[in-house]
Amino acid sequence: MGWIRPVGTKLVRYGPQAQLVWRHVAAPATTAAQRTFATRSACRTALSHADTVLEGAILKVMHEGAIHWVVFSGGRPVTAYPTSPVSLDELVTHADVAKKMTPDQYRARQADASRTRKALDTARTFGSQVRRRRERW
Repeated sequence: MGWIRPVGTKLVRYGPQAQLVWRHVAAPATTAAQRTFATRSACRTALSHADTVLEGAILKVMHEGAIHWVVFSGGRPVTAYPTSPVSLDELVTHADVAKKMTPDQYRARQADASRTRKALDTARTFGSQVRRRRERW
């Protein structure tokens, strides 16, 4: 329980400053978190929809700073998540349709990226352990 006193001291000392910072940072941080959550939720919904249609594929499209996931059936756009204020044809007009992926391709790409991140984290951890051991000698 030796950590309670230092934490309490720092809380009393820096609490008012932290409260002032939180007042200015809370709203933008909350908005950014909600936007990220909505984008990921839209991607999951688009993947689920693409799994159910014939020859389903998805394409990530930007429109006015917002990310939309367009679901294709065969070669035609079916819908977009989140719903777009413009028509699907306008949304896909300037997009590179060659970049659309099937749900399996998307999931494989995500798994590869996860494995790569894990390998990099392991290598970084190993490197820091080696440096610490050298410093001890």
